[in-house]
Amino acid sequence: MSLKVELLEPHVTEFESRLLSSRELAEQMPTPTEVMYRSFVENAVVGMFQATTSGRFLMANLALTRICGYEMPAEMTACAINLKALLYVASGRHTELIHLLQHQANVYKFESQIYRLDGSKIWICENLRAIFDANGKMLGYEGTVEDITERKQAEVSLQDALQKEKALKNHFVSMVSHEFRASLTLIAAASSLLKLHSQKMTSDLRQKYFNKISEVINNTVELIEGFITISKAEVGTLKINKSPLLLPKLCKEVWQDVQIITETNHRLIFSNNCPWDTVIADKTLLRQILLNLFLNAVKYSPEASSISLELAGIKGKIMIRIKDQGVGIPLEDREHLFELFHRAQNASACAGTGLGLAIVKQAVELHGGNISVESEVGVGTTFTVTLPVLPDSNC
Repeated sequence: MSLKVELLEPHVTEFESRLLSSRELAEQMPTPTEVMYRSFVENAVVGMFQATTSGRFLMANLALTRICGYEMPAEMTACAINLKALLYVASGRHTELIHLLQHQANVYKFESQIYRLDGSKIWICENLRAIFDANGKMLGYEGTVEDITERKQAEVSLQDALQKEKALKNHFVSMVSHEFRASLTLIAAASSLLKLHSQKMTSDLRQKYFNKISEVINNTVELIEGFITISKAEVGTLKINKSPLLLPKLCKEVWQDVQIITETNHRLIFSNNCPWDTVIADKTLLRQILLNLFLNAVKYSPEASSISLELAGIKGKIMIRIKDQGVGIPLEDREHLFELFHRAQNASACAGTGLGLAIVKQAVELHGGNISVESEVGVGTTFTVTLPVLPDSNC
């Protein structure tokens, strides 16, 4: 929508006549004060104007002229601009403004969307003062105008981000609640069966139910730890306590934990080609990195297949490579791989929360490292984590 303009009508109101007369007088015999005021108005960085209640600009400075899309103030004041119909995007906005001025005399931070001369839309903020005659009749108004389009766009972007974050957190709470309920239901069912029928069960069957309870408890603990890690990272309260750690030793310990948790029959092939064994890291977070990558490798790999762990070093960095022979990750999923709750299309057959890799990425970045992935569907996946070594290591 582009603004239509009409030449000023010959007839002018008393307010306009008074303003025009004073302006003509000032131009004929300008006092030092008037010269200074005129210079201030013309060179102000914010828009300044006077207008009638019907919506006609009587005076506008260069800043307001540029805001509204005109070249020069004379072009703007030589045209009858019907603010009510043409300037404000929202119908009734000008009427609302006049109503406020009639009752309050001063209006501050009046924000509106308007059309520029070329039809484009911008946001403005007005601070206004009503002008009354001796009988209290409103003749017009004057004030300042500021272009706040960038701020409004930033507010919209922020609001969109907050809405997305709210939706994500709602999904997070819903997912966690579902997982907790499912875990408690399984534990309750297994406990009930053991309580009612344990005497009739074989020792192998009883052990099966005990193992199931232990598995569910371990999964729930893992979920809680992940929830706490992500929540602390989001609010910036996740503190890391770095200290020298023997990485090969920790890798072996975590793999042993994974064997106990999953009762896996996968075989770990461990090769250490790194000239340094010691890293600077937070033990808890480093354990989370290794644990989640090992668990994923076991979960998505065929039974009894091999999982390889390689340690390498270059330019003061230790690289941890964990490779499996699993289902692989489709190309379209790799872009979102480290996002909360994202699970690859071909992972639906395996239980999971979508937290593991998000936790890994958070933990790696907190250490000043990085993580990358190489994968081929049906062949396997390799995750490479790079972490700093001790500062005094011979690099």
